[in-house]
Amino acid sequence: MSYSRAIHSLALILTFAGFACAGSKGVTSVASAGTTIRAAAGDDLPTQSSEQAVQSFTAVEGTDLMSKLEAAHAKGRTRQTPYWSAYSFDVRPGVAVDVSIREFHGTMNTMGDTSVLIGSTAGGVTLETRNLAVFLLRDPSVNQITRMEIYNLERKREYSGYPVYWLGRANNEESLNYLRALAAAAPLDMLSERAVLGIALHDDSRVGGMLRGFVASSPNQKIRSSSIYWLGQVGGELAFLTSLVRSDAEDTKLRRQAAHAIGQSHDRGTMAALQGLYDTVKDQEVHQGVISAAGNSDEGPTAYVFLLSVVKNDQDIESRRIAVRQLGHFERDDAADELFKIYTNDTNSEVRRAALRAMAETKSAKAQARLSEVARADPNFEMRKQAIRLIGERGESAVDELLKLYTAESNVEVKRLILQSLSQIKSARVEDKLFEVARDGDGPELRRQAIRLLGERAGKRSFEFLSQTAQSSEGDVEVQMQAVRAIAERKSEESVPLLIKIAKSHQNQAVRKQAIRSLGETGDPRAVEFFREVLTKE
Repeated sequence: MSYSRAIHSLALILTFAGFACAGSKGVTSVASAGTTIRAAAGDDLPTQSSEQAVQSFTAVEGTDLMSKLEAAHAKGRTRQTPYWSAYSFDVRPGVAVDVSIREFHGTMNTMGDTSVLIGSTAGGVTLETRNLAVFLLRDPSVNQITRMEIYNLERKREYSGYPVYWLGRANNEESLNYLRALAAAAPLDMLSERAVLGIALHDDSRVGGMLRGFVASSPNQKIRSSSIYWLGQVGGELAFLTSLVRSDAEDTKLRRQAAHAIGQSHDRGTMAALQGLYDTVKDQEVHQGVISAAGNSDEGPTAYVFLLSVVKNDQDIESRRIAVRQLGHFERDDAADELFKIYTNDTNSEVRRAALRAMAETKSAKAQARLSEVARADPNFEMRKQAIRLIGERGESAVDELLKLYTAESNVEVKRLILQSLSQIKSARVEDKLFEVARDGDGPELRRQAIRLLGERAGKRSFEFLSQTAQSSEGDVEVQMQAVRAIAERKSEESVPLLIKIAKSHQNQAVRKQAIRSLGETGDPRAVEFFREVLTKE
């Protein structure tokens, strides 16, 4: 899976899966440059063996899960403080929770303290964790569960300082029945949603049926949405998901979620299902959801042909735009050629913009060359600006290309945009270029732009340059005023004393006035004292 495809999958999951619960920490994700998503959450957590984790808990006895839960409650009552009850279960393969890894290809969802990853390492090894446990936090005063988490036993945790009563390993039937009861408890929405996740992580043939049951009968839309997402992961549910997409009586968002689940499914026949839905579904939003889902299909060659056909033949502009963006998920040279043809020939500006974005996402050398061609010489000024921004998003690897574009460019507005794109990149070469333009740029407008951008960069070197420029007795007044404005954007510890100095002593009245205006916007006590002195003298 390419980086762009991974990001797209992640965005749809965040939109549709309903993993974020009210009162939880919500869904978070971190994306890296290149072809991976970084699992930053949890990277620095220490690890341990699952045996070490269990040894630190207090074991309770019982004949089954329910009797052990009651035994834990009896122990908890004696302390009158919140406590955890925890048990392990048979974990679904191909799913990882709170793993210690920096980079992987795939999707990540975070709900509360639980980060769920589906994908593989940079080397192509499927990520999975086998030692997971359900943790239930209970308030003994009311005998009520207040929180549920799925924790990886191989990650060290403090468990909020509460005791953990270990129930051992639950068999699938008793665990699934217990979690299904939690999920069905309508007043406990957070627990219900978390229980659905717990069910989905079980390795059991009954999981699909339970999830279908939630879709069919749950009054909680988040539970239904989460269940649909996981039906795409458990496999064997194409017929059910297809029927959801076709159902005009169903909520539009859930129909789109079902289409996305089909695209995420690893079952054979996903593209045949999506092609059939594309040909028959009339609702425009759902229709577009089907197109979007095709970009995530494992059946890459078939998906590519389908999406190209949509671009060429669909009369709906938004449908074409979506299909173009999905073509950017394919790392193949003919995709770059087709995207450039679309950019050249399509009459709709939004479709053309999507083609530029897709070329940037393919990461192929041919696509990047096409993008540079647009940035350098396209007669459409807006499209040139779009291409320059997209080149800048490549980061350090784009510096040489942007510097060449800047040198060859004669249009001041385009040069300003190139400087803006460069300034987003952390690089010593970029800073050197900004200093060069700020000192000797082609005209005051570009100098002011470079000075403004230097003002946004933290560092002693840039501050010293701004100070020298603002206080110079020679030079363009507008450039000096821009330097004053840039100084005002710095931390007050640096900016206020210097602004007061300029306001008091600069030889040019316009520069002094700019320093005074900037001081007035700081609200700093030193600025207030300066104004008091000025008014007293007058």
